[in-house]
Amino acid sequence: MPLNIQEDHYWLFGQVYSVLAFFAADPQASISRLGGERILVPDDQSNELSEMLRAILHNYSGAADLEVIQAATKIDQMLGERTAHEKLFDPTFWTNRGFIRHPDWATIRQMSREFLLR
Repeated sequence: MPLNIQEDHYWLFGQVYSVLAFFAADPQASISRLGGERILVPDDQSNELSEMLRAILHNYSGAADLEVIQAATKIDQMLGERTAHEKLFDPTFWTNRGFIRHPDWATIRQMSREFLLR
């Protein structure tokens, strides 16, 4: 059954796609587009993804069955496991340099690409 999405909530779904596209793109280009070294890109975009997912799932419980939400939720869970006080926390992961070089970001980049190109 299709979701009955409020007209002013479509942007929430668009933002999820936008973050996935951001993660899928060349990391150096993504950093440049978002403001260069002035912004910690991984933190900014991870927070954006988490907030959009939270808003979507709060308003549309049926959205959990959508492929985009499932893919984004997997990535959000990976990101959550790497936050402070979690077992997989690594401070370098959350830096712009980490966004370019950290192997976990390579995994997230690949997951995002696979979803977008499915």
